[in-house]
Amino acid sequence: MTKTTLQPVNLAETNAKLRRWYQEHPDLATRQVLFQDRILEWVVESMKFENEPVTMGRLQELLANRKSTRPAG
Repeated sequence: MTKTTLQPVNLAETNAKLRRWYQEHPDLATRQVLFQDRILEWVVESMKFENEPVTMGRLQELLANRKSTRPAG
């Protein structure tokens, strides 16, 4: 098993990337859609970190079941 070595973060480069991203996605609605598209990926990574892995397919299935059983309104 290989050990991952953390690399220092270049703050100026990271801030520049963040500023460019905000310029490319100036409106809140666009940023919300992009964020929502990534949530399941973050959950998969988080669950893997917690040693409770779950697949993307399983999360999508659970989400679909939740939406279909939720009352309208």
